[in-house]
Amino acid sequence: MAAATEGVDVDGLVRAAQAGDRAAFTKLVHVFSGPMYNLAYRMAGNADDAADLTQEIFVKLYRAIGQFRYRSKFSTWLCSLAANTCRSGMRKLGRRRDRERLCLDDGPDEGAVYEPVDPGDRPDRVIERRETQATIERAIGRLPEAFRSVIILRDLQGMTYDEIAEALACSIGTVKSRLARARMRVRDDLMVKRNEM
Repeated sequence: MAAATEGVDVDGLVRAAQAGDRAAFTKLVHVFSGPMYNLAYRMAGNADDAADLTQEIFVKLYRAIGQFRYRSKFSTWLCSLAANTCRSGMRKLGRRRDRERLCLDDGPDEGAVYEPVDPGDRPDRVIERRETQATIERAIGRLPEAFRSVIILRDLQGMTYDEIAEALACSIGTVKSRLARARMRVRDDLMVKRNEM
């Protein structure tokens, strides 16, 4: 998330948005839309739900920005709001899907975020790397929500243990424990997939 805010006076934008400056709020949305979409995508597992959740995150941010009190970094506070929005949104989506009995498998490439291809890479290595990335993302998607949140915030969003503990309102020990268990489950899941090949 640091790359998204590099060279941006986030605190200045937040203060302006809190004072009612819509242009400042729009700039905040622009700065954080990528990281929030990535967080929502990794929580939801598909592009359509991620887009809906991202929109909901910014609606909630608009309503709650006046409650930010600078006790932490704005990005940490926003991640907390986003994680809570995604969790409640996923519960609603799950109930809706249960009622509608929709198929949850969108395919391995639906909304996937891939790293740029090095022009010197061989095509087989690029394909292998993308398949591995998709397999890891599916494994993370199968984790229980508490484990999925921690691994996404730490390993994919790059947040510190302190920031995650604050965002999820739990202790650092809980964060570390959940992260270790989440990584172990992903590793075990990947080992099972590898043995099936």
